[in-house]
Amino acid sequence: MIELVIEKLSSLVGPIMDLTKDRRELKDNALRAISHALTETYLYYRRMELGKGRDNDIEAQLSKYWSAAAIPIRHIDPNLAQLCEHKSDYWVNPDRWDQKKVKKIGIGLEQVRKRYRALLNPRPRFLVSKAPTKKTHITPPSSKSAKATRR
Repeated sequence: MIELVIEKLSSLVGPIMDLTKDRRELKDNALRAISHALTETYLYYRRMELGKGRDNDIEAQLSKYWSAAAIPIRHIDPNLAQLCEHKSDYWVNPDRWDQKKVKKIGIGLEQVRKRYRALLNPRPRFLVSKAPTKKTHITPPSSKSAKATRR
């Protein structure tokens, strides 16, 4: 009986490992898509800072990058996927968006990069905490108690 249970459990290890690998690949592909959209967007801003004007073709391409990034990330972080969709909408017609709206929705480039980096370097699930250190605090005696102890 125990051999049968062990055999059945052993048969599950392979599929579980495949699911873990598939999940990791999905996350890597999602992060790669966002990284690409972020990089291209930063390069476009740098291009404009160097004095080159806006380019409708590049902006159309940025819209496609952000839209493409939204698709795989929806399995990992649906809220970030929504932000990517908003970034895509932004690049369709940036003139429709003022800074107040960009900030309110949370699609500023730095805001999105921060979310991306949080997924890229997630916090460990289990934190090892240090033992609390004992703090020594000396309270000077109040004048009343000082007099009482002197008596």
